[in-house]
Amino acid sequence: MRRAPACFAALIFAAACTCAQEPAAPADRIRERTKEDARRLLPQRGLGGDDASKLEPDKATFTEVTIELEGCEKMTGYVSVPEKIDAGRKVPLFFMFHGNGDVGKHRVRNHAKITTARDPVIVIGVQYQELQADGKGKMGLPTLATPENVIKGSRWLLDKVMKEHPVDPERVFVGGFSWGTAWASGWCTHEWSENAGAFPFRACFLYSSGGAASKTTIPPIVWVSFVGEDETAVLGSINIVESVRHWSNALAAWGIPVLYHEIPKMGHAVNNRCLQITRDLVNDLGGPGALPYPSAGAAQPDPLPFPASTDPWVREVAALCAEDLWPQAVARISEIENDRKIPLKDKRAILAFRKEMEKFAQAELPRLDKLLAEAIKTDTMPNPCHPRRQKWLLEAYAKWPWAQKKSYAENLAMVEGDFPPVLREKDREKEIRDAMRLETEGKEKRAEAKALYEKLAARSAEDGGKSPWPGAAAWRLKWWVD
Repeated sequence: MRRAPACFAALIFAAACTCAQEPAAPADRIRERTKEDARRLLPQRGLGGDDASKLEPDKATFTEVTIELEGCEKMTGYVSVPEKIDAGRKVPLFFMFHGNGDVGKHRVRNHAKITTARDPVIVIGVQYQELQADGKGKMGLPTLATPENVIKGSRWLLDKVMKEHPVDPERVFVGGFSWGTAWASGWCTHEWSENAGAFPFRACFLYSSGGAASKTTIPPIVWVSFVGEDETAVLGSINIVESVRHWSNALAAWGIPVLYHEIPKMGHAVNNRCLQITRDLVNDLGGPGALPYPSAGAAQPDPLPFPASTDPWVREVAALCAEDLWPQAVARISEIENDRKIPLKDKRAILAFRKEMEKFAQAELPRLDKLLAEAIKTDTMPNPCHPRRQKWLLEAYAKWPWAQKKSYAENLAMVEGDFPPVLREKDREKEIRDAMRLETEGKEKRAEAKALYEKLAARSAEDGGKSPWPGAAAWRLKWWVD
């Protein structure tokens, strides 16, 4: 793989990003969390979001903050807080860096569109570069603090917001646009080298540029790359698509979890499609899970019949049901029911919802059983969402007489066992995971990895095109760099 070309957004953090030895044992928790995140997100199925690029942000309050730290007095902080956060609820936080000639408050306001009533997100950022007299940005203006103090001022703002608002410390994210990618990745590298055990970020999102890190310094978290397909001649000659592809291939070769999103018809920007993908990943990483998009030919979970609710307990449990986490949903209701600190009147909605869940499960089990039986009869691969839902419904309601019909367990065991279409699906999944592993085993194995991706991509018509893995292999080949 060739060395990635320099990108105009790159910044060398000489003071903040020194090479470090492998972090000590306290960082193991970060590594284990990332392994779980990677299992959830990888292999990447393809481009996220959908062509509608629809967002439904909840209302938020925007404020400006003076950075009260020596050397950072000229910087300004920006904080967007959702107006509706239920009492006792912890929410994610996203720190967003603006780009060269960009305006920090506009960047934060734009990114705040990822917040929803379902998963409220606090979005913050700083103005680290001088603005013109009219408040507009201009490329090339000096920074308002030294590189080291920009990072210190950013950490000061992060700590302040985490102290004053109900931030979930397990769901803190950082990102940057253009030049901001260097600040975001440099801050990550700095925090990892200084105190890996207290590393604050779950993932790093880089928009329209690669990052500033090396194999020995990069934190083992999820990294997300965005680039517009039209970013091939920014400022007349800079091919950012090529640069971001190089960066992303390097991370894959280092064994770092990386997701790549090349946005159709986008130039140098962070558009709504980017924000859709960002929102969905934030939802997935420690949150209620991303909602599925309707997609022709793709296997999607069947929708649930439950109406939207304003009750926080119902919303929480309904989110678990939407992920087909039925045992957890049932257990959560029991926890709420047995919590003596919660007044009985506040439990009425969730206890009524439990009855709705049971009514749904009683009708859903025979419906799914019929679908699985038909797949067995016709020797076709079932929608993978069907056996998954059947499995967890049976576990959640194992003690109920109506869940003990013999065929429920038998048909489920059949499609989870030596059923030929399912065996082929397992083989396709093994191929893509083998290819991902080969990528990390050195240059001599990369050719083998590419050949395996090509072999799998050619299997797209198998089993009616229901498998996601050939498409995932084709997507990986889209941004492959030899």
